[in-house]
Amino acid sequence: MPYVLKNENISRLKSGIAAASCLLVLALPAGEARADMVPHQAIYDMKLSSTSPNSRFNGLKGAAVSQVERTCEGWVVTEQIVMTMLTVAGGAIEREMNFKARESLDGRTYFFESVSVTNGDRKEYSGSARRKESGPAEAEFVTPRPFEMPLPDGTRFYISTTNWLLDLATSGKRTGQTYSFDGTDDEGPQKITAFILPDKSGGEGLSGDKKLLDHKAWKVRMAFFKLDGQESKPEFEISLRLLENGVITHFELIFDDLIVDQILQDVLPAKDERCS
Repeated sequence: MPYVLKNENISRLKSGIAAASCLLVLALPAGEARADMVPHQAIYDMKLSSTSPNSRFNGLKGAAVSQVERTCEGWVVTEQIVMTMLTVAGGAIEREMNFKARESLDGRTYFFESVSVTNGDRKEYSGSARRKESGPAEAEFVTPRPFEMPLPDGTRFYISTTNWLLDLATSGKRTGQTYSFDGTDDEGPQKITAFILPDKSGGEGLSGDKKLLDHKAWKVRMAFFKLDGQESKPEFEISLRLLENGVITHFELIFDDLIVDQILQDVLPAKDERCS
């Protein structure tokens, strides 16, 4: 899953997703083909939602580029975000984020690199993570300092979290829970609760490759919770329109004091290697 705002910070998914100790393992009905992410490059416009509550933020503008490629070894994800947040006091928060991840085709091995700059303050995170099919998982950070982080059994990484959503939607089930880790910061994995609803908005007016856009869609609502938190209220929520090929046409990032719209401007095919 793509980068998302965490409180006052932007981080990966999502990464979106993107993207958390009961793991609800969801399987498709017998004989039905498994949903899968399609390699693509997507460009988004970011702005403050018209439904955003009154808060210390009164403006936001930015852009995001997300690219998902498939190679013989696995998936490669790159994301870039540039944005400016305006405050009612007349200030501005300038942010630039760059994220790259590699995930094996079976979703068990994951490498990540994240660099963010906020008003000149630079933060970097990098490392790897591994999980067994059923059993323990662990992340190993290299920067900003070497340390190991245990992950809940069944933790999913960037691509496998999106594929989990697709499986959930195509199975006909309407709710599920999982754990997700993306490496965009050192705060650790999150628990995700997802709700799948029929899409009633349609995709009229979207620009991009018609073969990528002409697919069945669902409305997905995701809530993100801290693992060590006892509160029933999520840290943040995401509402999105998800196509059956993994392309997301619209995000709504929902926080107590801020709602951000991220709207697709263009989508194109990306590298798709199929090796024996």
